[in-house]
Amino acid sequence: MKIEKGTIIKLKSFLGTLNSKNKIKNDNDYWKLIGEKGRVINDVEATEERVLILFDKNLNDFKVANHNPIQNSLWIKKTDLEIL
Repeated sequence: MKIEKGTIIKLKSFLGTLNSKNKIKNDNDYWKLIGEKGRVINDVEATEERVLILFDKNLNDFKVANHNPIQNSLWIKKTDLEIL
């Protein structure tokens, strides 16, 4: 799937599922972001064909780890994204 810089997206899953299959810490529960929108800010593929997404909302409000150099951004697998 070709997703370029600037593409508006919605998170449709995380790691290919709608919820975690294992017990996880609250700050690693990125499944809380399913349905959230953002845009691709880096389409240079990292591992596992991921792109860097800048979410429209503050990730701290979801109480998830928000440690990338660009606040409110995460490397997300392309297969977890829906193009809007």
